[in-house]
Amino acid sequence: MRNVSGRPSGSGGGRARSSSSGQARQGGVKRRTGSAAGGQNNRRSSYGGGGSSRPGAWSMEDERMRVRARARKKKRRRQMKMLIGIFLVLIVVLVGAAVYGIMRFQREKKKQELLTEGISLLDAGSYDEAISRLDDALKWSNGKKVGEFELSVLLYRAEAEFRLKDYDAALNTYELLLKEDKENTEYKKGAARCLVEKKDYDGALAYGVIDGYVYNLKAVEQINAGEYDAALELIRQGLEAGDSVQDLSYNQAVAWENKGDFAKALELFEAYAAQYGTDENVERELTFLRSRQGNASDDEVGVGEEGAATQAEDGGETNSDNNTETESGADGAESGQGSGENQQGAGSVG
Repeated sequence: MRNVSGRPSGSGGGRARSSSSGQARQGGVKRRTGSAAGGQNNRRSSYGGGGSSRPGAWSMEDERMRVRARARKKKRRRQMKMLIGIFLVLIVVLVGAAVYGIMRFQREKKKQELLTEGISLLDAGSYDEAISRLDDALKWSNGKKVGEFELSVLLYRAEAEFRLKDYDAALNTYELLLKEDKENTEYKKGAARCLVEKKDYDGALAYGVIDGYVYNLKAVEQINAGEYDAALELIRQGLEAGDSVQDLSYNQAVAWENKGDFAKALELFEAYAAQYGTDENVERELTFLRSRQGNASDDEVGVGEEGAATQAEDGGETNSDNNTETESGADGAESGQGSGENQQGAGSVG
């Protein structure tokens, strides 16, 4: 029953299976081939896409890197410029400080030299030249404010002007000093002395520093004018002020003697001698007054030709050391005996 026709059927089935199997295999191969092709396509797409887009990405990245590099360079240049600028500023400051220091040293040296010269000329009695040097010293000062140096120079200049008897100039200088220190006693005394020399006693008393001295001068003038009661009142006020007490005490005794009260005058002269000691004038006064005690004609003798012919005269002298501490003197009342000999005069600024 096996015939040829059956084989083909069988073999055809085999072929069919074979064909089917081959198709399956072929299909499998095709699938693999397709998968492989897909992979290739994917890879091609990926690499190819990367290949087509990568140069652009690199180009952008390179540009960004170049921009950052340029920014870093600019920043470094700015920092370098800042450092150079700071360095130059420091150099300028240091050079300026050095120049200023040298100039300041030279200025300080010069003005001190001028002050020293001014003081030497003042002590030597060359008052005009002393004032000139002291003014030059002020010019070498900074001129912006009045400090210790300027005050010292002005004080010496005021003393030089006073000794030159330029009392207006000296008063002006003392007033400049008082603007800087209104309570300075030395400045007040200087201004008051200038006013005394200008006979402005009330102005001098307004400073309240040499009141006893001023009252003594005024008392001397009253004694010279024969106004003994007025002189005694001024002496009383001067004694209350507390300065120039010795001169006031002497002139107080002189005033009582000129009034003819020899007992009172003797009492005062003895008190004066006990406190301040005696000299030729005081001893002469004591001898004269003791000889008049108990004499009925004391009044006539005291004020007549046989009594003490007394007068008062004022004067003054000033002395200054390197600190410009000054003392002014005025001659006190002078008393005489018998033929009218002139006796002691005394006066000082306390």
